[in-house]
Amino acid sequence: MTARLELKPLSEETFADYETITKNEGGGGCYCAFWHQKWADMKGWAEQCKTRPEKNKAIVLEKMRAGFHVGVMAYENGKPAAWVCVGPLTDFYWTWKRLAAVGESANKVAGVLCLAVVPDYRGKGLQERLLLALKDYGKVQGWEFLEGYPFDEEAIKKHGAGVLWCGYPRGYERAGFERLCAHWLSSAEAPRSIYRLKL
Repeated sequence: MTARLELKPLSEETFADYETITKNEGGGGCYCAFWHQKWADMKGWAEQCKTRPEKNKAIVLEKMRAGFHVGVMAYENGKPAAWVCVGPLTDFYWTWKRLAAVGESANKVAGVLCLAVVPDYRGKGLQERLLLALKDYGKVQGWEFLEGYPFDEEAIKKHGAGVLWCGYPRGYERAGFERLCAHWLSSAEAPRSIYRLKL
C-alpha cells in the first residue's frame, strides 16, 4: 500500500530539503525563484541561474520569511519526494496576468506553478497523488480553487522534458481538474492550458 504524502509549507525547517531539490533543477541554481521576478527573456533567467544562484536562493528566502506561501515540500515515509511551487496567485509576480483576469478572489485561487520530483519517485504517478494531497491542504489554507498550467500533449511530444516542470495534463485530469481555457502564454509553438479544481 502506498504511503500517504505529507505536505509541509516551505519554512526554516524544510528549507534544506527544498534547496537539495531546487538548486539542481533548471540547469542548476534555479531555486524555483523564476516566479518571483520579472524577466525580459529566458536567456536572462538561464544566465542568473548559472552565474548568480545565490540571488535566486535569497529571493525565495526573503519571500518565505515575509510570509508569502512559496510552496510545499512533499514527504513519503519521512523522505523528501517532491517540491511543489504553489500558493495564492497574489503571492507570485509571474501570475499577474491571471490575477487580473480572476479579479478580487485571486487570493483564494492557488496556482501550481512547478513540480520538481525527486528522481526515485519519477514515473510512478506521483503528480496525481500530489494534487490529491493538495486538495486537503488547500482547504485548510482557506483556498477555494486550485489551478494548474501544464503544456498540452502536443507541446510535450514536441519539446519533451523541457516543458514537464508544470506536470502532465492527464495528471491534472486524473486528480479531478477540468480544463478551463488556454493559458495566457499559450502559443502555436507550445500550446498550454489552465486546469482548475474547486475545493
